[in-house]
Amino acid sequence: MQRPPGPPSSLTFDWIMAVLAVVLMGGVIQDGWAHSHGFVDQSFLTPWHAILYSTMLLNGIVLGTIAIRNVRRGYSARDALPFGYWASLAGVVIFAIGGAFDLWWHTRYGIETDINALISPSHVWLALGGALIFVGPLRSIASRYGPTSGRWKITGPAILSALAILTLVGFFTQYAQPIGDNEEAQVMGHHEPETGGALYSVRSDGALETRLLTIPDADIWGTAVSPDGKHVAYRLGFAGDPRSDIYVANVDGTHARRITHSGRHDTQPAWSPDGSQLAFISIPAGTSGDYLLQTVRTDGTGLRTVVSGVTEMLFPAWSSRGDSIVYQSRNGLHQQLAVVSAKGGLPKWLDGTVDGTQPAWSSKNEIAFVTPDENVVASGTILVRGGQWPAWSPDARRIAYVRAAGGDAQVFVHDVRTGREVNISQLAGLNASRASWTARGDLLFTATGRPDPATTFLGLAYSEDANLIEAITVAGICLLLIRRWRMPFGAMTYLLGIFAIAMAFQSNLFWEIIAALVTGLLADTAILLLGERARSGFGFYALGFAIPAVLFTSYLIVAKVTLPGGLGWPPNMIAGSPFIAGFAGLLIAFCYAPPLRSPDESAEWLN
Repeated sequence: MQRPPGPPSSLTFDWIMAVLAVVLMGGVIQDGWAHSHGFVDQSFLTPWHAILYSTMLLNGIVLGTIAIRNVRRGYSARDALPFGYWASLAGVVIFAIGGAFDLWWHTRYGIETDINALISPSHVWLALGGALIFVGPLRSIASRYGPTSGRWKITGPAILSALAILTLVGFFTQYAQPIGDNEEAQVMGHHEPETGGALYSVRSDGALETRLLTIPDADIWGTAVSPDGKHVAYRLGFAGDPRSDIYVANVDGTHARRITHSGRHDTQPAWSPDGSQLAFISIPAGTSGDYLLQTVRTDGTGLRTVVSGVTEMLFPAWSSRGDSIVYQSRNGLHQQLAVVSAKGGLPKWLDGTVDGTQPAWSSKNEIAFVTPDENVVASGTILVRGGQWPAWSPDARRIAYVRAAGGDAQVFVHDVRTGREVNISQLAGLNASRASWTARGDLLFTATGRPDPATTFLGLAYSEDANLIEAITVAGICLLLIRRWRMPFGAMTYLLGIFAIAMAFQSNLFWEIIAALVTGLLADTAILLLGERARSGFGFYALGFAIPAVLFTSYLIVAKVTLPGGLGWPPNMIAGSPFIAGFAGLLIAFCYAPPLRSPDESAEWLN
C-alpha cells in the first residue's frame, strides 16, 4: 500500500498535537464556563478569550514550525506537514479568521448568552476551525497503524483527538444533550402538577366576569351547565393524584357534590337535554388503554357503560332529543366522530368527519367539530378559524370557543349570523378552557395558570430529542475508535468521563459524571471480554446499542437519586428512552459496518 505523501509523522509529534488539541478544547470549555456563569461583560477583550486564542496560537506555532523545518529539508510546501496535519493547519487559519469575525460580531451585536452563543455565526465558524485542528492526530494514526494496534502508546493520540471532537460537538449541542444541559434535567425532574383551577361566569358580551369557585390544590376543568341553568358539572382532581371525579354544583359554584367514585380519571361531563343524566369519559388514572363512555344520573346512581374499548374516546355530546351521543374516537389511523345510542349499542362513524375532533351538538341538530387546522366547522361550513372546544348557545345562533390571545387561551363568542366575535374572558396569565352556556345565554368556564413548559408535549419531545442527539454523538465517536483499532482497557472510561467532566463545568450538574464513568467502565469491560469480536459482527452491533442505552439508563438512575423529588417523567418515557438511545446507536453501528452482503461474498457476511 502506498504511503501518504509528505514527511513521516512520529508518535511524539502525534502525542504533542493530540495534547494541544485537548488543551485548545479546554480553552473552549473555560470560555464557555465564563459565559454560563456570568463572568463576561460586553467586551471581547476578556481573560477567557485570551486563554482561548492562546491555546489556538500554540497549535499554530507548532504546526508552522514543523512546516518551515520540513521545507528547509527539501519538502515542497504542499508536502511540508505529515499526513493529516494540513487539515489542522487549515483549521488554525480558519480559527484565526473566525477570531476576527468574532471580534466584529461581538462589537456589532454584543456578547451572546444561552443558546444564542452556541449558534452565533462567528462561534460556529470557530467550531469548524477547531474540528479541523482536532482531526489531525486521528488521521495521522489511522494512516500508519492498522486495526491490530491496541496499546495506549499508539492509540492514545487518536483517543485524545476523538475526545476533543466529542467534547466540541457536545459543547455546541449542549442545549440538546442530557449531559451538560440544565434544561434536560429540569424536564426530567419532578414537577408539581398544574393546579389552582377556578370556575368563572361571564355574560356573552364579556361583562360581569366573576370567579365563582376555587379550591386550593385542586384542578377544576370542563364545565357543563344543566339545561335548566341551575347546576354546573365539572371534573375535579387534586395535586399529586391522577384520579379525578365528576362533581355537580349549583350554578354559582355552591353546594358541590361528588357524582362518580370510580377511582379512575373521570372527565368531560355533558348533560342530557332533559337534565336527568350526565355522559362522561372514564380513563384509567395515570395511564390509558381502557376507555369508557358512561352515563350516570345526577344523584350518582344508574351508572351505565355506553361504549368501552382500548381506543381513545373523548368529548361526548348529546343529541337534542337525548337519544344519541356523539363523541371523538380513532378510526384506524385517523380521528373521527362516532354516534351511539344513549342506551348503548354499536357506534356508527359519521361521514365527513375524518380527522374531526371535539364535537358539539346544537339544539337544531347540527354538529360542529374542529378540523386538523383548528377550524370549527358545521355542515361543511367554516364557522370559526383557529379555535377549539366549540359550544353552541341554547338557540344555536352563537358558538363559544377557545383560542390563543396575547399568549393565553381565552374564550371567544362568535355570532354565526353576523360573524362578530368577542373575547369574553380576557384573563391575563391564565388559560381558559371549554365554556358552557347557561339557559339565559351567559357562560361558565374554567381557567388555570399556564402549565410548566417542562410538562408539556414540547418539553417532553425536547428531552427525547436530546436523548437521541447524545446517543448519536457518543455512539459515533466511540464506535469509530472501536471499529478502527483494538481499544486499550480504560479508553472508553477516559473518553466518556472527561467528556462528562467538561460538560458538567457548563451546567454544574457534576452528578452526571457518575453515569458517564459507569458506562465507560462497562464498555471497557465488554470490549476486553469480546476481544476481536468487539470490532465486527454481533459484538460490534451489541456495543453500538449498549453504549448509548447504558449511558442514558445510568443517567436516569443517577438523576432519580440526585434530583429533588426524583424523576417526574412518565413511566413510559423512563422505560422506553434507553431503547430509543440504543436503537440510534445501533443505526450508527450499521453505518460503520453495514449488515449487507454482496453477491460474491460468502455466507459469513457479518464481518
